Amino acid sequence: MNLPKLFAKIVSLAFIASIGILSSCKEEERLTAGDTQDISEEALTDSYFQDTDDLGGIAIESPEESQYNGGRTSGSITITDDRFKCATVTIEATGTTENPQGIITVDFGTGCIDNRLNTRKGKLKFAYNGRRFQPGSTVVMTTENYSINDIKLEGTRTSTNVQGSTSDAPKFNVILANGKATFPDGSIAERESNITWEWIRAANPSEDYLVIDQKSTAYGTTRGGRSYEVSLVEALKYKRFCGIAVDGIKRYLLDDEKEIVIDYGDGTCDKAVTITVNGVTRNLNVN
Repeated sequence: MNLPKLFAKIVSLAFIASIGILSSCKEEERLTAGDTQDISEEALTDSYFQDTDDLGGIAIESPEESQYNGGRTSGSITITDDRFKCATVTIEATGTTENPQGIITVDFGTGCIDNRLNTRKGKLKFAYNGRRFQPGSTVVMTTENYSINDIKLEGTRTSTNVQGSTSDAPKFNVILANGKATFPDGSIAERESNITWEWIRAANPSEDYLVIDQKSTAYGTTRGGRSYEVSLVEALKYKRFCGIAVDGIKRYLLDDEKEIVIDYGDGTCDKAVTITVNGVTRNLNVN
């Protein structure tokens, strides 16, 4: 499945860096510069891992039918998406027509720059088992010296087609285990996540939207050493061309004590959000 490119850029909170610091008399009742950096970097790391899901979906849709499920075969794959324009993509199929299995390797070499000036290096490997829209089918992503914009990503990301999923509204549960992002200065952010998302496809692709299930969670340690947990008070909804979520509520808990809640509104495609820090609320427009 080709997750829409907009949805693969889910940096839903990176904009907070431009909001500035909310003033208040008490440290625990305001959004500090450290909070801003931690939340923005968590969102950035999340978006980069989401990008690997999108790359995997595109790669798995791209082989010829005979390559994908025609039994044991190997060869190269041509993909038109600009993120693959200088990458070498190969497939090694080991399954059968009834049960396609195999590994697709995407090799970005020493540097592949896409049209949005993102630079990817190294390899991504996608081990697939079953047809893409078949309930119960899986894709397991691993990395080999892979980085995007000089942030190295590691970990195992397992995507499972959820029972009842269809090609019109495909739904996947994605678990990231042992996730790690190493920044250019050597600092490390660790991440684990369990996310379920559904792609609602419309007759007009511009009306497609993505829903992140309310039960989705993530946790880890920021590069500054702070622990964090991410949960959803309400499911998040993303529309094409809107950039940030248009509906839903996301909750951060930093160092087990500081709660930051972002409310994205009522479905309107705008830049208005409400941020609450330990009970203190501000209405803001994102630049």
